[in-house]
Amino acid sequence: MALTLDPEDTRGRIHDLVWSGFHPDADVEWMITDEYLDPDELSAEDRAWVKAEAARACAAKRAAEAGWPVQTEYDRLEAVFAQLRGEKIIALHRAGNTLADGHDDVREQWRAAGRLDSGIRGCCFYHSQDLDTAVRTGRLHLAFSGGMIPEIEQREANTVVVGHRIVELLRAAGFGAQWSGNINERIEADLGQWRKRGPSA
Repeated sequence: MALTLDPEDTRGRIHDLVWSGFHPDADVEWMITDEYLDPDELSAEDRAWVKAEAARACAAKRAAEAGWPVQTEYDRLEAVFAQLRGEKIIALHRAGNTLADGHDDVREQWRAAGRLDSGIRGCCFYHSQDLDTAVRTGRLHLAFSGGMIPEIEQREANTVVVGHRIVELLRAAGFGAQWSGNINERIEADLGQWRKRGPSA
């Protein structure tokens, strides 16, 4: 019986999930069969194909990881994010699926930290669609802002400061970083490639 799924499209999604480095190998198969695809429409052949492709992709990544440097691009990016957090800037990896989701995640952290009393100066994040692009191209778009203060002019001025600081730290970490200076445009970080070891590595 022929496959009912689209092999090329599904293989691409498996690749993105595996090589993102955020998901345990054991989760990839069900993330495809139960979330990415419609489980009610999958045949036994579809499920067997997904199982084999997921196992193949996971094995290929594990083999590649053996030759990676101790500090990967993700590790260097996390060091940048850690520095930002130390400077009272919320920095989140894989914050939701869209910009709106990411800003919701930031607001949640801001509220949990004590709102204005927290002293938080701003935020920086990327979402899961940005991650997919980074896995494929090595380029990562970062959203940012200058905090939750109500004064618009001050918030916009803070956003400029935060944007320049993010660019400065990215470049200090050895990444290319481009930003127009427009607070309505995101920062593009050239990571070279995306390498993050999986959670079970």
